Amino acid sequence: MTITWGPKLDRDGKEIPGCFISDSGYTVASAYVPEPRFTLTRPGGSAPFAYTDRKGDVNRLVRADLQAAGEVKA
Repeated sequence: MTITWGPKLDRDGKEIPGCFISDSGYTVASAYVPEPRFTLTRPGGSAPFAYTDRKGDVNRLVRADLQAAGEVKA
């Protein structure tokens, strides 16, 4: 399963810096507090369900969440 990411847009259609949305609706925001961190929010969610300091973990965490929800096969 390939996850495609694009820039997340605000209400006015402007890109939100450091924020991305997947083709399945997951949002990832990057922050530096003081080290790089990525927060992942489910489609329609208002709070992150996962945090990671590794960019490479983002797709793995989204796939695992989709599998747990029964939306994709393992």
